[in-house]
Amino acid sequence: MKIQSLLENFKRGILIAEKIIGKNLTLPILSNILLEAEKGQLKVSATNLEIGVVCSLRAKIEKEGKIAVPGRVLGSYLSNIPGDSKMTIEVKEQTLYLASEGNRAVIKGVDAKDFPIMPKPQSEHLFEVGASIFQNNILKVVATAALSETRQELTGVYLGFGKNSLTLAATDSFRLAEAVIKIGKNDAGSSYQKFIAKNNAIIVPAKTMQEVARSIGEESGNVKVYIGESQIFFEINETIFVSRLIDGKYPEYKQVIPKEFASGVFVGRENLVKAIRTASIFSDSKSREVKFYTKGGDNKIKVESQSVETGENVTEVSCRCEAKGENIIAFNNRYLLDALVSFSSEMVYLGFNDNFGPVIFREVQEENKLDSNYLHIVMPIRS
Repeated sequence: MKIQSLLENFKRGILIAEKIIGKNLTLPILSNILLEAEKGQLKVSATNLEIGVVCSLRAKIEKEGKIAVPGRVLGSYLSNIPGDSKMTIEVKEQTLYLASEGNRAVIKGVDAKDFPIMPKPQSEHLFEVGASIFQNNILKVVATAALSETRQELTGVYLGFGKNSLTLAATDSFRLAEAVIKIGKNDAGSSYQKFIAKNNAIIVPAKTMQEVARSIGEESGNVKVYIGESQIFFEINETIFVSRLIDGKYPEYKQVIPKEFASGVFVGRENLVKAIRTASIFSDSKSREVKFYTKGGDNKIKVESQSVETGENVTEVSCRCEAKGENIIAFNNRYLLDALVSFSSEMVYLGFNDNFGPVIFREVQEENKLDSNYLHIVMPIRS
């Protein structure tokens, strides 16, 4: 195999693939990245058997061939190579030779025949959506997925299909995020309506959604989504991700979303974030408890924390308070910050009914109108 490629293009494909590989003592081949030169393209592939990726890169193919090389070694090397020069990539006797302006490297590879065959979509795409829109909405919800494998369905992101919308949701039972993306007539494939008549939702591993979002750049156009038997594919420009689907039933999370609230607060997001970060310095290291104090007719939130180790802190934040009576609600500070950082609006709305029920966070648009396409719920700590 012998090819020439722009260093920038080659590096981009390798760094996307490197994030997919993992340590697998039983299948060492999975710690490698597959390089294939064929039909005028260089294909870069990686998989951990749960997620796979194939990046098709432009390159000048002088001689076709393929090799599997250690992903961490190749990725680490390219991360330290500056410039945008051309790179010559050549394979001789299971060894990869790399040469660019002022840099040379030789990396020992392995036979590519043991690398798993990467599946491909077997039908047209189900729908497509703007890459930046998809990325923003993934990042809004994915942090709330569970990390523990105790309930596997909670480690994924729920994708719910409507006639003209896609709903993304994730929860770890302590918090919940939901985002809705509109699917226009021109965005839906010819089989979309037929598909959703039989399938109203699937569960995609949160790790997959994170990698898809991470791979989207400023110049990415649309994301095309394909769904097959127990698999989902995401195509972004010349990159295709494939992932298994999580088998199971997602909890009826909409039942925990209150339809109305007895109290509400409109508050500046940045000011509230600063107050929570200050309070976090003094919060207990185990419970991470931060308390919100509100009082009807008093247009301020008191953000308070204390611990035996560090002391105590109270910060007052101006707001428009529509709360009834006095309320003292305790939160995990990390959950609060995750919620508020996911927003982009200057003002946010907090809705609640009592000190222990779910608290909803929404973005506030112009004229105090709440954004109906995104919500974040945090459950209080019962202290």
